[in-house]
Amino acid sequence: MAAWPAGWSGRDPSVLVPGADAKDAMSAALATTPTTGAAASPDASTLAGRVALVKSVGEECQTEAELEKLLEKKAGAFRLYDGFEPSGRMHIAQGVYKAMNVNKCTAAGGTFVFWVADWFALMNDKMGGDLAKIKDVGEYLVEVWRAAGMVMDRVEFRWASDDITSSADKYWPQMLDMARRFTVARVKKCCTIMGRAEGTLTAAQILYPLMQCTDVFFLRADICQLGVDQRKVNMLARDYCDAANLKFKPIILSHHMLYGLKAGQAKMSKSDADSAIFMEDSSEDVRRKLTNAYCPRTVDDSLKHDGEMQLTKDELKNPCLDYVRHIVFCRPGAKMAVGGATYDTAQAVCDAFLDGAISEHALKESLVAAVDAMLQPVRDHFANDARAAELLRRVRSYKADPSACGAKIAAVFAPVPKLACPLSAALRAARSLAAALDADKALVGVVYAADWSAVALDALAGDAKGVAAFHRRFFGAVCGLADLFSPGVSQRLGLAVQSAAILARPSEYWIEVINAGRLFKLDEVQAHVGQSGDDMGARVGCVIAALMRCADVGAACASVVLDAAADPESPSPLAVEYWKKTAQKGGDVFAAPALAPLDATSLRLQAADAADDDNVDFWVGDGADCAKRKLKKAFCEPENVAFNPPLDLAKFLVAAKLLPALEINRSPENGGDKAYGAADLAAMTADFASGALHPGDLKPAVVAGLQATLLKAAADGVGNAPDAKKDAAALKALAKKLAKMKK
Repeated sequence: MAAWPAGWSGRDPSVLVPGADAKDAMSAALATTPTTGAAASPDASTLAGRVALVKSVGEECQTEAELEKLLEKKAGAFRLYDGFEPSGRMHIAQGVYKAMNVNKCTAAGGTFVFWVADWFALMNDKMGGDLAKIKDVGEYLVEVWRAAGMVMDRVEFRWASDDITSSADKYWPQMLDMARRFTVARVKKCCTIMGRAEGTLTAAQILYPLMQCTDVFFLRADICQLGVDQRKVNMLARDYCDAANLKFKPIILSHHMLYGLKAGQAKMSKSDADSAIFMEDSSEDVRRKLTNAYCPRTVDDSLKHDGEMQLTKDELKNPCLDYVRHIVFCRPGAKMAVGGATYDTAQAVCDAFLDGAISEHALKESLVAAVDAMLQPVRDHFANDARAAELLRRVRSYKADPSACGAKIAAVFAPVPKLACPLSAALRAARSLAAALDADKALVGVVYAADWSAVALDALAGDAKGVAAFHRRFFGAVCGLADLFSPGVSQRLGLAVQSAAILARPSEYWIEVINAGRLFKLDEVQAHVGQSGDDMGARVGCVIAALMRCADVGAACASVVLDAAADPESPSPLAVEYWKKTAQKGGDVFAAPALAPLDATSLRLQAADAADDDNVDFWVGDGADCAKRKLKKAFCEPENVAFNPPLDLAKFLVAAKLLPALEINRSPENGGDKAYGAADLAAMTADFASGALHPGDLKPAVVAGLQATLLKAAADGVGNAPDAKKDAAALKALAKKLAKMKK
């Protein structure tokens, strides 16, 4: 197994820590000067003024009553959050408009947290999935905001990759808890935030809304201050509060999305250079774009109000007037000189234009001058600051190009946790590990316990103690059973817990998950885990767990994977496909380990279509009484050797050399005692087929053989664990709890 690629650890974020920038006159001006479309700005010294000031940055607030209560309770201590994806150049709405909105929020006493979502950009395949380039773009965007006049005293910039890595034990369990509570259908509704239609989604992109939802709680945000295009995922955060019985719900304050400069563009497009003004555009770019911008004047008569023409954005959708309202007049104290007249509010400009007092040419000329003046300080900064200039050079040059462990390890994945541990799963793992370690003395064996994946799958209702107890019992059973086949081999076995492996290298692990998600379409992953794309109840946690399995091999540093690829409960088939595809690309990111199948032995006692009750399988911890009861009910039709679980078990115990012979004890009139050794397996089958060996004689012999070998070895292995009693008690208590939940 190749070592993890270098260069993916988090970069030092110190360059983004706000320095001792002196306050400009912005905060003071906010209390006395006009803002967007209003005669005067609210007074930030009063509660009503602070509420009005914060509300003024948004088109929608969920809810206003909650906002007022928050600002009353946390005056000067509330937190707002917005995330930005470092995906390329910054347009004017993200630059100037956002800077002014942040200043209003901080003037009202808030702390504004910017989440530099570099991992989100990676999931969206920005910059070719190159995290180093993505971080460069993030640093460039922060430099733009500084130059655009954002007051940094109460602003925090935090890198997603660095913060998540340093607090992985908090972030990822929260995300997985969300995954287990929502359906794929519910999360897919949020994926339009990435501009992706459902049929084009990769599996990585289903992570995007889950992680963005997690960000809200991870950053302790009181207010989600994002664009209206992010409303769906913000509402997902509020829905999560209901699902998880959380009292606090984040307030959603959604700001306006600036129109594109071309007709019919309800939102600017970064892929269309003429759709928006960018923060480093030249004066010539600004003039060309605004001169050619769509600028309708016609408004339906129904929009007249008291003889005055009122701009209705949903009807007119004039990008030039949108720039007037949200760019020019977003600044405190803004005025606009147009055609020989000076206007104090955006509404006054809009009314004059719609009435014909301002010509289209005059409006555009004034808009060109105003926008160009706003951008000049940014141009100067990137021209005169050496570091900023180099950042911009690199960002402009980027194209969207695709871009160790010491011991040899044989890894086997523990099954999805249940209240009872299946003996057959432990037996398969034990036999396969024992055989692998006997064949190669340099190998060590690892049972990989995917505890966080279990949460995503809602196994044991996401109960962490129950999941851990199951995994320890499973590992103990594997150790006890492995020693049956190769005495002492358990000394070369270890338990690798997924959460610990992730936390040791969280950045590398989750990048691998994201890379796997980028490789597969969402519907491909759903098919691997047995989900139908149109199943409205399909759980998104299954998709996440499947992607995590692709990274689990790297986390376990496995050189050999013992995998039950045919197991419908296992997400491993997707991982196998991932290894094949990455190997075809040269294996630069994820070298494929050798794959060996798990032993196929089954201890199932009934036909495949039998009810899945306690008598179908053996469980770790079953004693003689359980074995007797289950064998008594096992399918064992006289003279039927085509399907006969007790007969198959009898032959397995002897063939695997767990028993020297199967001892049949019966009265002389029924044929007397008989022993079937390894050389007599065909005779055993023939005797049963002829009726010479009756089910009533076979079953007690199998019970005795199982109790002396498999059942005892598994029970001893579990019992020798230091937490055996505690784990048994935890699962027993959990069983009671789950039973009550079903009532």
